[in-house]
Amino acid sequence: MALENEINQRKFRTEYQKARINIIYTYNWLSEKISSIFEEWDITPRQFNILRILRGEGKPLSTLQIRQRMLDKMSDTSRIVDRLLKKGLVRKTPNGEDRRLVDVVITPKGKKLLEKIDPFEEYADKIMTSLSEEETRTLNGLLDKLRNVTVILVFIFLTATAVAQPKYEFRAAWVASVENIDWPSKKGLPVDSQKVEFIRLLDMHKRNGLNAVVVQIRPAADAFFPSPYEPWSEWLTGVQGRAPSPYYDPLSFMIEETHRRGMEFHAWCNPYRAVKTIGRSSVAADHISRQHPEWFVRFENTLYFDPGNKEVQEYVTKVIRDIVHRYDIDALHFDDYFYPYDIVEGGPKGKDFPDNATYARYGQGMTKGDWRRSNVDSVILMIGKAIKEEKPYCKFGISPFAIWRNRSQDPEGSDTRGGVTDYDNLYANILLWLKKGWIDYVVPQIYFDFDHTHAPYGPLLDWWAHNSYGKHCYIGLGIYKAFERIPAWHDPTQIPRQIRAMRTYPEVQGAVYFSSSTFQSNPLGWCDSLQNNYYNYPALIPPMPWLDSTKPHDPLFHVEKSTRDGIVTAWLSKGMPEDSLRGFAIYQTDSAAVNIDSIHAYAFIPYDPVAGFNIPLPPAEEKGPAHYYFVTAISRNNVESRPVPLIFSNFTP
Repeated sequence: MALENEINQRKFRTEYQKARINIIYTYNWLSEKISSIFEEWDITPRQFNILRILRGEGKPLSTLQIRQRMLDKMSDTSRIVDRLLKKGLVRKTPNGEDRRLVDVVITPKGKKLLEKIDPFEEYADKIMTSLSEEETRTLNGLLDKLRNVTVILVFIFLTATAVAQPKYEFRAAWVASVENIDWPSKKGLPVDSQKVEFIRLLDMHKRNGLNAVVVQIRPAADAFFPSPYEPWSEWLTGVQGRAPSPYYDPLSFMIEETHRRGMEFHAWCNPYRAVKTIGRSSVAADHISRQHPEWFVRFENTLYFDPGNKEVQEYVTKVIRDIVHRYDIDALHFDDYFYPYDIVEGGPKGKDFPDNATYARYGQGMTKGDWRRSNVDSVILMIGKAIKEEKPYCKFGISPFAIWRNRSQDPEGSDTRGGVTDYDNLYANILLWLKKGWIDYVVPQIYFDFDHTHAPYGPLLDWWAHNSYGKHCYIGLGIYKAFERIPAWHDPTQIPRQIRAMRTYPEVQGAVYFSSSTFQSNPLGWCDSLQNNYYNYPALIPPMPWLDSTKPHDPLFHVEKSTRDGIVTAWLSKGMPEDSLRGFAIYQTDSAAVNIDSIHAYAFIPYDPVAGFNIPLPPAEEKGPAHYYFVTAISRNNVESRPVPLIFSNFTP
């Protein structure tokens, strides 16, 4: 096959590397084939697992018997069986011995589905029997590290799911306020409507399995909060400088609602844009551009702060410091807009940024390109220090354009042929900031498909994974592309394949989607894919050990059982008053011991003085083997405490 030929023709440093690449390549090929069949038949991996169990037994089974045979003991078997029933893949029959039980049997339609996947199972078996000794050792090593990641089970045994469920993963969406792209839906929306829209937005993302939002709160030297330096945003109230009526603080409201759902709030600011569209944008009388016109330059139809002006650098830092000081944000976030995109240094009139006067004053013999990069470097360094001085746990993240530099321009660059780069056009030297540790995470906006001519997704993903210098790397995914006239983005497997590819890199810790409003239409069924396959278990946000690695104290709890309501409640609290917690992670196992490093969380409970975890008591016919529950405390920096035995049940919820 072509894949084997490619592997054989490549040069590898060691046999270990060749074996590892061989395994990963084959896994990718198999998982894509299986995933496409799942999507074609509209079934989830757990539904598929039940069908395999029924066919393998060759006789009717009760839901209890099915559950006992499943690898995933947390499954709500009755609910999953009902979904298979609606699709005609199974049928129910009365149990001949116990009227309280119902037996389940696979239908011919269900068997037909499994027959489509059988060839891939046979191929996997062939691979397993033909592995060399070196490949076998490599595979065993990978399995030791990924013992409980279900995607490995699919690749080798095809028994459980087609998608890895990492324990730690950052999952977020950008919420753009500029031009009312995402929120609020239009200018001057009534306050109650603004609040309802944002709550619905959060609930939608929570359903889709996200654990963070990146919300634009300063799109153009304006504010979605009461700022002592900048006026209220026109995209909030309709007129720049006009406060909401009845008055409220949108930023405080958004942070509170986000944290209530156990999600992180990343405050997204634009550092240099001052007036979005000259002549059309609303500009308040006290806007900073009217107070200090000498700080600004016009490029095309937008007014920008001059990044080379030292007073500008101090002012922008002061604005950010104020936000971090007064608000309970989890991170401060900049996007890719530093110097404008359309700059052509030394190009035709009107195409270069008009900063000659500032360059003459501060250039100090540097080329204009190096000087511009040093200007952006300075503000990143200043802001990073200000953030940590105010709140050491507050993260600082940058979301650059996908291409730092092309390899043709720099041996450190990516294998791409992009016409625009961060380094040469936006004057943003992202690699320097990562190397120096000035930022905590990077989110390259890889809004390209796998087959893009000049900037394919795969090589860019690989480049960023290997150039994040120990800081967190989250991939920016362009879910909005579903609405563009590009054939590759009409393929429903495009985003799922990008997620799967991303998860093969331990250096990549998650994804951020642009943009929030796109999710509302469930483009190409991608929301269903997240809910049913890729994000169907809660993921804890990866900790940043360079910020803090202190474990919180073991959590405390007490249990209440209500026979009347059929519910067991575990009330959770801090181990010590000084602990600052994001919440509690719940684990479920079928044994009295747990290794939290090898399994994902069963549930995440946001911190609250009266936080509780409910377990419903099922009907008598649903009683099954014992299950054990454990709880850990999660610190503000996402560091996890030791597990504490929480409750044990003689039933499966």
